[in-house]
Amino acid sequence: MQSISVLVVPETEEFTEDVSHHDVVWINKSLGKPNLKGRNAKYLVPYWLKEPVGANRIYHILDITEYDECYGIKLGNSFILSQQWCGMAQKRRFEYWDLTEFQFVEICPGLLTPNR
Repeated sequence: MQSISVLVVPETEEFTEDVSHHDVVWINKSLGKPNLKGRNAKYLVPYWLKEPVGANRIYHILDITEYDECYGIKLGNSFILSQQWCGMAQKRRFEYWDLTEFQFVEICPGLLTPNR
């Protein structure tokens, strides 16, 4: 069975409301197309570039839609990370990480539990 990946997307302050109120993350096409199926990426972590830098929440990916200049990823359930995560290697483009890096396991699609 293929392990579950998490798409980690760098986010700036101007997109805070899109994530928190509209449940969507935007990825510019110039950064590439997210390979959700090929990477088995079922979850997304917004990585905030403002203070405090890092990630504090993981979201279930509901859908991805292609637009003229970007991709919109619709977010579902979210889960708070036990501690601020600052592991992103580079902050210009999205990355894929294993779900275990965030200390969660999936018990069914869209539902995570801490891996203790």
